[in-house]
Amino acid sequence: MHARGVRRSRFRGKALTADNPENSCTPKVAAVVLNWNGLEDTLACLDSLAQIDVGGASLEIVAVDNGSRISPREEILRRHPQVKVIENPVNLGYAGGNNVGIAHGLETGADFVWLLNNDLVVRADALTELLAVAAQYPRAAALGGKVLRADDPSRVWVAWGEVSWRQSLIRLVGEDAADDGRWDLEREVEWIPGCALLLRADALAEVGLLEEDYFAYHEDVEWAARARQAGWSCRYVGASTAVHSVHGSSGGAAHYGGFRKYLSARNSVLYARKYGRRHQRALMAAAIVATLPFQALRRSLSGEAAGVVMKVRGWRDALAGRPIPYEKLGLR
Repeated sequence: MHARGVRRSRFRGKALTADNPENSCTPKVAAVVLNWNGLEDTLACLDSLAQIDVGGASLEIVAVDNGSRISPREEILRRHPQVKVIENPVNLGYAGGNNVGIAHGLETGADFVWLLNNDLVVRADALTELLAVAAQYPRAAALGGKVLRADDPSRVWVAWGEVSWRQSLIRLVGEDAADDGRWDLEREVEWIPGCALLLRADALAEVGLLEEDYFAYHEDVEWAARARQAGWSCRYVGASTAVHSVHGSSGGAAHYGGFRKYLSARNSVLYARKYGRRHQRALMAAAIVATLPFQALRRSLSGEAAGVVMKVRGWRDALAGRPIPYEKLGLR
């Protein structure tokens, strides 16, 4: 998808300091929180956003409901009357649902759009740390910070991501590592996980929106690949911190199976077809063939064989060009 007709950003990497004579051009940020049958988590996320330090920025908070069984509008506005609520008639997935929020942000003049999982709580200085680095690197299309585990905040859920070209396509750098200072750095990375992702409006105007054919999972990886091809970069900012409940909308970290495994497998094939070189696609195929029997045995012993079946179906459907079976997966 492309953000047609979107004007270029007013914010051109100006430092957010009080003594900057150009400080009148402060960045406008639209924070987008996507809800799908997870109102309690969404309210906690909105609570955290209401308390953050915005520094010299202006912040609009947008709650996008993705066709939940019960409308969250009344409860959200009762607790946070300043929040803009947008309701989609059906579940458009992470990509489609967030694109609605992104489009709203761009149409209202946002310089950045901050995508946040609803099961995530941000620390007070999370945004100002991101914006400070964005000001230093005007070609940084996407920025993100350290994400800690809600069940054990002393451990990292993810810092940044890499494409590994193994069975799962990607690797979450820092996953389950101790938050011992190693992850407080700032650096350029391959991609930023979509659970807490600050996107620059100029990059969105050039690169386009999230790929809606992915529906959910790996759309952040795909967008970063498009951005890098266009000469943009992604930056990790360890001083920006959030706490994540970990797959709260898809059954929790211990849930192995369902639509998460199907979509991850399906979208890994779509990504490999578009961006993988011949040797990288061969490496991924070999990794799948070599590890699948052992994974099937291990998961069957733990009662999680259904997850392996869903992965195989995802790979198969992608290779065959079949559409996502939304109803069968319980997504609509």
